[in-house]
Amino acid sequence: MTNVYHVRKIKEDLYAIKECHNPEGRHGVLMYLTVGTEKAALIDTGFGVVDTLKDLVSTLTDKPVICLVGHGHPDHAGAAALFNEVFMNEADEELLPVSLSYERRMGDVFGRGGGDEELRAICEKHIVMCDKLSYKPLHDGDRFDLGGKTLQAYAIPGHTRGSIAFLDRDGDYALVSDAFSYRTALVNMPEEKGKGIRDYRDGLSRFLENIKDSTELWWGHGEEPVDHQIPKDMLQACEEVLRGETEQDQASDNHFSRRLAAAGKKMMEHTCGSVMLVYDANRV
Repeated sequence: MTNVYHVRKIKEDLYAIKECHNPEGRHGVLMYLTVGTEKAALIDTGFGVVDTLKDLVSTLTDKPVICLVGHGHPDHAGAAALFNEVFMNEADEELLPVSLSYERRMGDVFGRGGGDEELRAICEKHIVMCDKLSYKPLHDGDRFDLGGKTLQAYAIPGHTRGSIAFLDRDGDYALVSDAFSYRTALVNMPEEKGKGIRDYRDGLSRFLENIKDSTELWWGHGEEPVDHQIPKDMLQACEEVLRGETEQDQASDNHFSRRLAAAGKKMMEHTCGSVMLVYDANRV
């Protein structure tokens, strides 16, 4: 079977696994395997358009593996069903019927055209499918003792309501999935005016208070750590929108704003420093 996974050892206890769907290895999504003396944790699972991720992980560690889903989007939860012990924030349960669907995942991977037809045929046959993902609830503040290292969960609700980042204090790195990046879209915001952005602001603020200047921030769509200025600028963007400093904001046409979930919403783009916050102006 064509191999869609590319493994990079970042440090002795941490691997980046990139799921790619083109021969050049571009436009992939990243997941991370962190290994303790007793257990290992896999943060995110990619699209799961092939069923070999668990086998790959077994070549990297012989420790029991728990799966921690950073958020419930298809490119991060797609292969979670392969693992025996899965944790996810229940706030993202509502996303799963779409995120785990065959149509959504295959559409996201191959829907733009120009893809590898041989790989598409393999994926159509080997895509990970499940009627309902079995998982244990994942909460803000949860700690996972892997033996010699502990991951602590930090809720940063925004990109999804259940977005979680994981901090290894001793290792001095965090695995943040898509909790923040250069562009963060808040599509499914709570109905209460301003609550979605306040929650995102508060989650970012608390996370930043608990990391060091030296903490590496590894995310789901880049092979280098995120600069600390990114979450700081995103925090400032939240503050500006909440203060009503939105005169220069423009209507959004990014791919999140074109999703069915954004239909009928007033998606706007607010730029601050190096980041863009995409939000529903009807909920501010």
